[in-house]
Formats: sequence, structure tokens, C-alpha cells
Amino acid sequence: MALPLWRPLSFFIILLSAGTAHAQYQMISPMLYEGPRISLQDHANRFQSKPLAGDTVSLDYRPDPARRRQNLAHFVEMSRMTSPADADNLAQIFASRDILEEMRTPMGKVGLRIDNVADAYTLWWIDAWQASRGINGDVDRQTVIAVRDQAARAFAQSGSLRGASDAAKQEMAEALLIQALLIESGVEQAKANPALGPQLATAVSLGAQGMNVDLSSMTLTENGFIAAK
Repeated sequence: MALPLWRPLSFFIILLSAGTAHAQYQMISPMLYEGPRISLQDHANRFQSKPLAGDTVSLDYRPDPARRRQNLAHFVEMSRMTSPADADNLAQIFASRDILEEMRTPMGKVGLRIDNVADAYTLWWIDAWQASRGINGDVDRQTVIAVRDQAARAFAQSGSLRGASDAAKQEMAEALLIQALLIESGVEQAKANPALGPQLATAVSLGAQGMNVDLSSMTLTENGFIAAK
């Protein structure tokens, strides 16, 4: 039986679409055009910790509440540069609850965790690919796990996070999780207003290109992403 990837997060999408700036959410968030704005090597360099003997690439991290508050505050300020309405709405939501911690249970239903960089990348990757194709369907657990394993292998092979600190991995993962929520919010808006679908697809595709990810060159299968034919 297929398990939904983003529908367990519908509670959070309602939050993102509500609040004082609700009237402004008749457009796709400008932050989607920016993408997660993360560089694997940049994060590794900025938050390098001393490698241990026989160090391997661990993608798990221990979330720090203070670091999360800093990450969310930074995201709000970045949002304010392109959309004050987005920034106000996000600030209100972030101040009212720990929305990322509350994603732990719904993500767990499809085999993903919030405290693992590859898992966060998986949520963003699948969400972004579907949104870029105008697809709004469930993704079964087998496919989710295949993509997660694919992402983990890519991180390991690149070595970009080898020896990176928890702070580096938390900042990267939380940027991906927030972007995934924004994508899912855009998908919900496009359901009600199909005219927003092409705008969402363009925004997500451009945001992914900022991470050197060409969503148009791949297709999703039960074995993960493969080159599009």
C-alpha cells in the first residue's frame, strides 16, 4: 500500500498557509526561487570539526535548540529580503512552536528522520522533483528509502561532510526541511489555483539549479532517481 510522502505534513502546510499574511499567499513563495541556498563544501569548511581516527561520513546529528533558533531566524531574515509577507508569516509560525521538531513523527511514517542530512535531502529532492513536474501523488515507502540510500551514497562519495560538525549538518538539514515545507505549501496552493502550477514548477526548478540539481534530467522510480529518457 502506498504511503503518502507529504500528506502526513498537511498540518504544517495549513500553518504555513495561515496567519496574518494569509492574503499574501496567493503567490508562490519567492524563497522557492532561491532554493535551500546550501553548498556541501561550504558547510563542511565553515563548521569543520577534528576528524576522528578512521572517520567516515556520518550524516546523523544531534539537534541543538539554540542552533535551530539561529537557523530559523536567519531563514526569516533571508525571506525578508525577497518577501516581507513571507518573513512575517514564517516568524509568527516559528515563534509559536518548534515546527521542525514536530516533523519528526510524520516523517518517520515514511522512514525518514529530521536529524539526518540525507533524510532531509530526500524529502526536499522528491518534493522538488514532483513539483517541477506538476505531479501531486503519493510515494511509497520503498521508493522513499531507495532515494534516501541514493542520497546517503552521494554524500559519502563526495566526502564533503567528512568530519563536519553537528552544527554544519543541522544547518544544512534544516534549510532543506524548510524548503520542503515551502514546496508542499506551494503544491497545496496550486491545487486550489491551478494557474500557480507552472509558477511553482519554475520556482522549484530554478532553486534546485542553485544546488547543481537538474530536475528535468531525472525521473523517479522505485529504485530511486535515474536519468530521464
